[in-house]
Amino acid sequence: MVFASNIFILFMALMLPVFALATRWNPKSGKPLLIALSLFFYSYWLPIYLLLILGSMAVNYAIGVWAIRPADQRKRKIAVTLGIAANLILLGYFKYYGFFVENIQTLLGIQGDVPRIALPLGISFFTFQQISFLIEVYRRHVDRVDLTNYVLFISFFPQLIAGPIVTQSEMLPQLRRKTNWRLRPDHFSLGFFLFSAGLFKKSVLIDPYVPFIDIVFDHAAAGHAVSFLDAWTGAIGYSFQIYLDFSGYSDMAIGLALIFGLKLPVNFFSPYKAASIREFWRRWHITLSRFLQEFLYIPFGGSRHGHGRTMLALVGTMTLGGLWHGAGWQFILWGALHGVMLVINHLWAELTRASPVLTWISRTMIYRPLMVVLTFAALAVTWVFFRAPDLESALRIVSGMFGLTDTASVTSLEKGIALAFPVYFIFVWALPNTIQITKRFPVSLRPAAFAKEMRLAPKRRWLEFRFNLIWALFSLVLFLAGWFSLSNLSPFIYFQF
Repeated sequence: MVFASNIFILFMALMLPVFALATRWNPKSGKPLLIALSLFFYSYWLPIYLLLILGSMAVNYAIGVWAIRPADQRKRKIAVTLGIAANLILLGYFKYYGFFVENIQTLLGIQGDVPRIALPLGISFFTFQQISFLIEVYRRHVDRVDLTNYVLFISFFPQLIAGPIVTQSEMLPQLRRKTNWRLRPDHFSLGFFLFSAGLFKKSVLIDPYVPFIDIVFDHAAAGHAVSFLDAWTGAIGYSFQIYLDFSGYSDMAIGLALIFGLKLPVNFFSPYKAASIREFWRRWHITLSRFLQEFLYIPFGGSRHGHGRTMLALVGTMTLGGLWHGAGWQFILWGALHGVMLVINHLWAELTRASPVLTWISRTMIYRPLMVVLTFAALAVTWVFFRAPDLESALRIVSGMFGLTDTASVTSLEKGIALAFPVYFIFVWALPNTIQITKRFPVSLRPAAFAKEMRLAPKRRWLEFRFNLIWALFSLVLFLAGWFSLSNLSPFIYFQF
């Protein structure tokens, strides 16, 4: 069930009155009711996979409860290791089995059909979430957990399908403290604004223009060369598409959670305002970056064992991060490219610190805007690998971007996506994000790293959310505009992961 769809809006329209009445009659009924609604939400797509997530939660919960006890450390380690392995095997079977078989067949020269297995919705996210839980249990960061809270922690529908990847320390304390589940007007107003803003970004700003972006990638997938102008139009267009798509989803997820009185961590914070790839990953899919850093980069050695080890850890972590996104060589190369760019970032930072001239240049007014442009250009190139259906078509587009092809344009730029670019520039670089707009109110779990950005947000009162009629009407206008545009629906990009 996609957030930006008529069926989901109907689901919320029917479910919210039931939830409100039930919690008014019994304030404690909200938790089991929310679990039931979340499981129904998940099973709507393919009911058989409800058994999968229930089984996964049962196994991980049982291992976690056992490992919390003051048992022998060696036995705890074995139990948690087996639990992590079981999670990875489950993810590997559904997500990578076909990719593995296809490459083995190619390597051995075997002809045959490659099995296609329907990927369970959100499996990458709830698998990582449960791996994180087991590791925190092993590290003695969890002293107790009851079944009801655990099931809601994993299955809570606003974050179940595409994140954020929530840790137990972020969600379980909220669930333990919350005994009154009645809907609050202030939570609903803020949540509705965030949901409406996300819906507007998705269904009004970007989805109507997706066909123009697809033309370029379909042309390359058909084996045709792509012109310089088409290649950059497609790459920049997709850069805006995935930005507004993921930004819209992130707003909707935080807004939906807030309606029920729960806060999710910030997962998206104006990433194209980043002046480096390193800063980009501090702003883009923040909870995934945190997971990769804590459970891959640091165990690989992090920055504690010399430059060589650090560079290998960066490239290795990001390559695996690319594989997490999708079973394809284009995703692996996308991740590896980000790893290489992070290495370049680290080397450039060291060179800048060592050079008085570069240090002076880095403090000039033009330096940061220039680095923002260069970072965006680099991201646009790498997004081609993320979007393309295979490595070959990605390389055709990248060849066009670097002027290595000689072919005519196939798109009507004057009528297509390029006309929307000025609007996207305003939304991406000129306006504050929704977390900054709602900074007067605690709508999410905000990492301390964004304290500076929150202070630097525009001080204009008309850009600050307030509980008044104007903002209520503005939220309604955003919602109605988004709702009436749902005929152009395309699934959220991160739903496929």
